[in-house]
Amino acid sequence: MQDNMVRSTSSIGWFLLIGGIVIGGGVAIFEWIYTPDVPLMVKLIVGAIYLGLALLLISVLRQRLIERKTDKYKDVEI
Repeated sequence: MQDNMVRSTSSIGWFLLIGGIVIGGGVAIFEWIYTPDVPLMVKLIVGAIYLGLALLLISVLRQRLIERKTDKYKDVEI
């Protein structure tokens, strides 16, 4: 059983990590879109690759969360 301090620091850590990734990713995407040196075709190809990776990650995460509810080994201790 975790105490409140561990739980709260873990939550704050996840919040800061995800927030930093979202803000950094947003700035990177903004800069990438508005950089005139990169041709439009390259922007579209790279954008499609990143969008595909993001969709695959979301799909796997969703499957894991759904499967987690019925996992018969979740209470097994090593």
